[in-house]
Amino acid sequence: MMTEQSNISGQRWHLALSWLVLVLFMAGVQYWIGWQSVLTPWAGFSWTQGVIALALLILSYALRAWRMYDYFPQFLSGQWLQTWRLMLIHNAMNNVLPARMGELSFPVLMRRYFGVGYAHSVSSLLWFRALDLHTILAFAVFPLMISTRLRVLAWPLLFIWMSLPIWAYLLRNQLGVRLAGKDGGFSVFMQKALHGLPNSWWAFWRSWAMTWANWVVKLLTLAWLLSQFVPDVNWNLLLTSVVTGELTSVLPIHAPGGFGTYEAGVIAPLSRMVDAKVALTAAVNLHLFVLGASLIGALIGWLIPLKAKT
Repeated sequence: MMTEQSNISGQRWHLALSWLVLVLFMAGVQYWIGWQSVLTPWAGFSWTQGVIALALLILSYALRAWRMYDYFPQFLSGQWLQTWRLMLIHNAMNNVLPARMGELSFPVLMRRYFGVGYAHSVSSLLWFRALDLHTILAFAVFPLMISTRLRVLAWPLLFIWMSLPIWAYLLRNQLGVRLAGKDGGFSVFMQKALHGLPNSWWAFWRSWAMTWANWVVKLLTLAWLLSQFVPDVNWNLLLTSVVTGELTSVLPIHAPGGFGTYEAGVIAPLSRMVDAKVALTAAVNLHLFVLGASLIGALIGWLIPLKAKT
């Protein structure tokens, strides 16, 4: 009983802190730069550029939906549009809701749309998130390494890093035995993620390939978009800034819409070569576009009719 009450209290504390981050961020931007100045760069942004960037982000959402469609053939076969609807709505909720509450929508929607049990959908979601995190960090490791004195180690370290999912799949049974019965947060996470591993090597390679396809499209699109707000910055820095912005999604404190933390992630590397105010303006506008794209995606998903259950 005490544990349950402490968990509820902790959730309320995280939620309150998330809203506080949002309020402080909005007030801070207004005080330091002014929201009118922040939004001014959109006046020089062409509709063609916006439509292309939006189409590419929607494409990345479709690739993510295809990964899920391929993972659950016994439940989702013949229901591609409904799968895309779920992914678009889940993606928007994940981006907008505070404190990572949007992740809860995935098992709920999977149960409602396709009758998939909570345990099955949660374990698959953890596997997808493990692949997502591994892929994003791969984009971070290499640019960071080649920009330091350790650049000679960049390729070997990237090779080792890229082999980790393969080793995890090879040793999944042994890892499961070692983690069995352990109560630590990391152990529980790993047990659930291992349970969500695909049943065959071919399915494993497909889910990994679709993860890379999704993130290549999304990160390169965001890096190009960021370059429209901070010209004359090399691609290595642009890509690193986008990656660190996306990595903030794993933080335990997540304001509604991710405001504040996302911008901090983008600014951290970008401010090394760009004026802080310019970097903040670019980060805010990039973030607004990402949120706008996810909301447009949710609208598209909402317009897709649900197939009647038989």
